[in-house]
Amino acid sequence: MLALAGAIGLGACTTPEPESTPDPVGTSSAALREQLLQIEGLSDPGQTLSGLEYELQFAIDDPDRAAEATREALDAFHASGVPEALTADVAEFYDSPPRFQLSIVEAGSKGAGPHLDLPIASKDDTPTLAAAVATWSRMGQIEGIKLQTSTFDTSTFEMGYTVDFEGLLAGVRPTAVTPQLRQILADAGYDPAASTIKAAITAPEASNTVGGKEKYVQGTRFARASLPLKAVAGPNFASVSYFIPPGGKTVDIYVLPKLAPDGTLLPLDLTDETVRTAGESIQTGNFDSSWDLRDVIAFTQDGMQTFPTNA
Repeated sequence: MLALAGAIGLGACTTPEPESTPDPVGTSSAALREQLLQIEGLSDPGQTLSGLEYELQFAIDDPDRAAEATREALDAFHASGVPEALTADVAEFYDSPPRFQLSIVEAGSKGAGPHLDLPIASKDDTPTLAAAVATWSRMGQIEGIKLQTSTFDTSTFEMGYTVDFEGLLAGVRPTAVTPQLRQILADAGYDPAASTIKAAITAPEASNTVGGKEKYVQGTRFARASLPLKAVAGPNFASVSYFIPPGGKTVDIYVLPKLAPDGTLLPLDLTDETVRTAGESIQTGNFDSSWDLRDVIAFTQDGMQTFPTNA
């Protein structure tokens, strides 16, 4: 993948270099980047070209300016000469013209995280794409969720989201979030039934949530500690997360279930007796004297169910 408008390195030399041929693609993309940096509510502008695929990407810092910032960015793109320069450039190597895409990324992610991809076909698409970005930005403001990589085409979204560990602790459930997303789509003038929305819940396999910050727990004792619980939780088991209070050796294990198609958290087959037996196995076989397993907390559709292990 070729990054456009990248840094230019200058090396010391004694022999004058021959005058270089003007590069319309580099010149126009560099000028476009400077324009994008001046747009309020927009950050992290980037441009990439891979074969025939050109991508204009940036993050939205101010959701209230999402539509306006997107319009300004697309207007700058169409007026920059980049489309014409790329079309002329790839014509030397390909029989087909380049394809242009807008990608809305997470601030600071450099495009590596979840993003919204929208095709740029012509200048006439600008109002449609700006409205879609504004809608995406509004959906991303729902507390306790993270939007996943999604696409928009003409008038429909194909999107996913996750309720993260903190959201689950705060009582956020996909069965409540999906209707909120569909309402935002309807309010923006879209047909919610025409769009695809997929929910998921997520938590790291072993996380230490100390001081509000997620940290990964190192050590082989945690690598297989969830297996006794998985064996008794039934087919709806998805994953576990470990919580270790600061300054101590106590461990709580949170069990996350799989989701039904409508986003309902499916029930787990845990009982007081099976959890106590699994807890004894974890304590003696994995934690030993290094950690003390206290509680196993299972997420349910109605909240959390706590099983003291007494291990």
